[in-house]
Amino acid sequence: MNLREVRKLASDKLHEAGIDRPWFEADLLICSITGMERILLLAHPDRPFPEHLIPTLKAAIERRAAREPLQYITGVCEFMGRAFRVGPGCLVPRPETELLVAESRKHFKGGVFLDWGTGSGCIAASILLDNPASRCVAVDKCPVAITWAWKNLREKNLLGRCLLCHCPSPERIPVPPPGFEMIVSNPPYIPSAQIPDLMPEVERYEPRSALDGGEDGFDHYRSLAGWAPSALVPGGVLILEAGSDEQAERLKSVRTGELTPVSIVRDLQGTARVVVLKRSPF
Repeated sequence: MNLREVRKLASDKLHEAGIDRPWFEADLLICSITGMERILLLAHPDRPFPEHLIPTLKAAIERRAAREPLQYITGVCEFMGRAFRVGPGCLVPRPETELLVAESRKHFKGGVFLDWGTGSGCIAASILLDNPASRCVAVDKCPVAITWAWKNLREKNLLGRCLLCHCPSPERIPVPPPGFEMIVSNPPYIPSAQIPDLMPEVERYEPRSALDGGEDGFDHYRSLAGWAPSALVPGGVLILEAGSDEQAERLKSVRTGELTPVSIVRDLQGTARVVVLKRSPF
């Protein structure tokens, strides 16, 4: 078979499975398996597809048709213009989380920061690469996620600047004296009752521990907001991703003595995505 025929067969299979962009995803799977650039795939449709790779492609198409995340199959996800390794047991980085990293640049100029719920390590690595004067403690309660973060930090030569910790709760996180200049987190914030309504890629395959925020979606926000003032230096910031306008407004109303809201950041659609809170400088 040539590339045109393989693309058609793959895209038809994905279309039948309800994949939104079957041609595009078929191309990505073919490129991932062959190592071919997509522009070459499109420019040379009559080129033969390597016969020995047909079983591998067939297995990949079947996995995607079963709604396994594309990023788990290719093993890679782009975040902030960089490639990160991902797979089962690790939350796939979302484009909206890039706003969290972008906002951190405005408030953090160096020192030690905490990434709570690091997952793939994409947030920690992005901030470390943006700021050579920084160091990080990256924490997750899932040991499999810590393994993925370790792989990504190692590939980007950042292990010497980042302490990876498996911790189930903020209270067990090692805090360097006098504290963190910044805490960033994309915590689990989906209300438990809404988990079954998520896309199949998310509900069936991504780790529930990275999604489920408890009955009202606020379990982890409450833990962080209650603990952060004792872990931040005076004037330090807590930057949180939010799942909705309602969550952002609730976070903005948080006042725990030393912690007060600074701003809400919205995406291009006007949805609140990031909330910044600050510890009193005194």
